Amino acid sequence: MSEDSWYSERRARWKPDHVRLLLIAESAPDDGGDIAKRRFFYDENLTGKDGLFREVVRALIINPALATGPNAKVPWLEKLKAGGVYLIDLASVPVNHHSPSERAVALQRNIAATVSLAAELKPDGVVLVKQNVFELLQGPILEAGLPLLHDEFIPFPGSGQQKRFRERFATAIEKLPV
Repeated sequence: MSEDSWYSERRARWKPDHVRLLLIAESAPDDGGDIAKRRFFYDENLTGKDGLFREVVRALIINPALATGPNAKVPWLEKLKAGGVYLIDLASVPVNHHSPSERAVALQRNIAATVSLAAELKPDGVVLVKQNVFELLQGPILEAGLPLLHDEFIPFPGSGQQKRFRERFATAIEKLPV
């Protein structure tokens, strides 16, 4: 299944010429069928529910003033792009409201394509976000010769995991070549 054009157009708009740091997360969040409530790392509107975006920006940019609102992500997306930071997802469709077995199937079937895309991007370093993403991709990423920057999972920065995300993400990006 291919990615909805709403996501792919936004992702393409913010793709850097050279990917220095490739983040691979699980999937975009499910909008429940209401496009007006759709959220995404690369959507230019910043909401209180954009935890991954907020934590990545906080980790990479000193003292960011992250104001919620329309187009509030634009200056930060520009900085991420200029710094070579790019995010792709293991699943091409939102899976967060799938049953555990449906989620597992959706993620499994995208492993080869995700590793292939990661290899095409030729990143200087790779970070896998979320325990299940790490467990599914660690081996294939390393087998593909890609520079994985961590050897333990980095939790998704939600449900009280923000501090652990920041700590493990900071440790990982320290290994990014200068």
